[in-house]
Amino acid sequence: MAKEYELALVLRPELDEERQQNVLARYRQVIESHGGTAAETNAWGKRRLAYEIDDLSEGFYYFVTYTADATANAELDRLLRIDESVLRYLVVVRPRPNPPKPTSLPEAAGAHGEGNPRTGPTPAGDRPGPGLPEPRKRAAAEGGPTPAPAPADAEAEMQATPAETAAAPAETAAAPAETAEAPAADAEPIQE
Repeated sequence: MAKEYELALVLRPELDEERQQNVLARYRQVIESHGGTAAETNAWGKRRLAYEIDDLSEGFYYFVTYTADATANAELDRLLRIDESVLRYLVVVRPRPNPPKPTSLPEAAGAHGEGNPRTGPTPAGDRPGPGLPEPRKRAAAEGGPTPAPAPADAEAEMQATPAETAAAPAETAAAPAETAEAPAADAEPIQE
């Protein structure tokens, strides 16, 4: 099965233009003789190496894009290893482009966007799983305990300016102790 590959070559810096083209033509011929097609050759020119190779600090960089099967890659590898005009080489498989991802949520999420976007809305009769508590929304709908309303001071505290909140830290520290002692007047005892 043919795949798309990219061959990166670093050639010796003392090679002239004609010898560089002869090296590239030789490897294009190897690819084509094994049933592949050399699509594109990209020359980066003479660049500084990241580290010295054989006491050389520069090399000519070339990138060849081609389509071939495994036999062409085996022959390329064999020839590139023994070629003295090649300092380094690397053959990589070019990745396939990813399909575009959807930009909106699927319509299965429901009109109000309830539920998990991957699995869709959660039906009303479903439980979250064995050993897990039911959601609060269902407990209130079935006549179970309802959450206690927030104290009136909490709403005023959220709307207060930063100067007011900085001035009253002692009042807010004492408030939870007072509310913990007094039970809510409208709370009904739970009967089983």
